[in-house]
Amino acid sequence: MTCGVWLDVPEEMRAAALDVVGGLWDEAPLPVSVTCELDKHDHGEHAARLRNLFEGAVWVMWAGDDITVRPLAYCESFRPSKGGISLSEALCWLPDAHRGGHTWERCA
Repeated sequence: MTCGVWLDVPEEMRAAALDVVGGLWDEAPLPVSVTCELDKHDHGEHAARLRNLFEGAVWVMWAGDDITVRPLAYCESFRPSKGGISLSEALCWLPDAHRGGHTWERCA
């Protein structure tokens, strides 16, 4: 189960995310609000993807009123399989060195 804590992303954080080079040409507008994509947790930093890059993504990270925007590589974990699952179900779509489980574990 994901954390699900909400954040209204401040305009300056969305602007900072757009300043990171390496975005895709057909990007959708950045979200105005996001939810934490990590596993449910009672303490520590929350994380949500703001935009995809060619290598990784730009993440908004927050704990209380402390909000930052960081480009991070995706987690390198993948679901062991003998085939029959899509690439999106086999990869972890969370930032590298994230806490909690992997997104592919949620699909298992």
